[in-house]
Amino acid sequence: MVKYILKRLLQSLITVILVVSVVFVLLRMMPSDYFFTEDELMKFTDAQKYAKLERLGLMEICSHCHGTGMVDDHACPECRAYETDAKGTGYVNRAVLAQLADFFGDMVQMRVFNAKGKEVKAIEPISLFPYLSQKMGGTEPFAGSMKDGYSVRAVFNLGKSIRLEKNQYVTDVIATKMEASMRISLVSLALSLVLGVVLGVLQARYKDGLFDHIGTGYTVVVNAVPHLVIYTVIMIAGSSMFALPMRYDATAAKPWLTMVLPVVCLSIGSTAGYMLWTRRYMVDELNKDYIRLAKLKGLTDRKVMFRHVLKNAFVPLAQYLPYSILLTVGGSLLVETFFSVPGMGPELTKAISRYDLNLVQGIVLLYATLGILGVFLGDLLMTLIDPRIKLIGKGDVR
Repeated sequence: MVKYILKRLLQSLITVILVVSVVFVLLRMMPSDYFFTEDELMKFTDAQKYAKLERLGLMEICSHCHGTGMVDDHACPECRAYETDAKGTGYVNRAVLAQLADFFGDMVQMRVFNAKGKEVKAIEPISLFPYLSQKMGGTEPFAGSMKDGYSVRAVFNLGKSIRLEKNQYVTDVIATKMEASMRISLVSLALSLVLGVVLGVLQARYKDGLFDHIGTGYTVVVNAVPHLVIYTVIMIAGSSMFALPMRYDATAAKPWLTMVLPVVCLSIGSTAGYMLWTRRYMVDELNKDYIRLAKLKGLTDRKVMFRHVLKNAFVPLAQYLPYSILLTVGGSLLVETFFSVPGMGPELTKAISRYDLNLVQGIVLLYATLGILGVFLGDLLMTLIDPRIKLIGKGDVR
């Protein structure tokens, strides 16, 4: 068990690192103009642009001419941008692998915060390993900068947003957006899980009856009709018949009231999915020999349904439950855009459209981590619900 968990955690970590590394390399193949804001592109001189690219770690001082751009009274061939240039730029592109190493090495930073818990922007943060190296060497990294009430904290770092949320830390942007997404997504997940499982059980209990036909019709309609059409109908009906707000507003007098329509829309599809699979798994269980034996022994239909059938039928659903819960962080692109929810759903699309490469990188890292962790936790949950399931067996095969 422990061996399997450690093995899966290691595999998950390697997978996340590979995914993020591939995305990082692909993004670094973009033109360097995408690392500047629109104002910087218009106002910065070439020297200022090269200086910023050096600070970002994308370029470095040319070792051939040592930044002068000239070698023996001629333009440096290593850093000259064009053949017609009379002088080199003094900078050369930094190796992508070196940039990648910096990205992972700078992922944890030591920053200084004041007594109110706000970061002191005037003090430059230091990466974890250089910080520890200085501490072990007997040097105080922030000597001369610390004041009464100041404290040093380790902070997860993914760089700063370049264009979409200018100069804000990517982690801060993601944390702000996650809060709004999770507020509606967790409620909708709980609602759809309860309704879907209960209605699926009733469908299986009264198989081929009127309720089963109605439930099947609901599932077919939800999966056949485009979600945008369903959301429009719900919005119009909710606003005209129940006077519900059509826009999400966390600052409203009754913020929960503005959540109703987004939650309902998010629950529609998930409820249909849980109904479909609960009914399917329970019908499969009802046809097994142990169920017939339980009925022959005199157990009532209710006891058979809830003590045996539902427990075994819920095991496959439980595998994807942690995955679903974790991915609520990601929000819903369509619903959040439709109801103006300032969440994670549209953020990746916006970041890509605005070429905010650092933000794209951070969101991809988040999604990769949550997806892989969700699958891993789903396997563990299955073993807790059904002890007959073993994570490892003969030959380390699950």
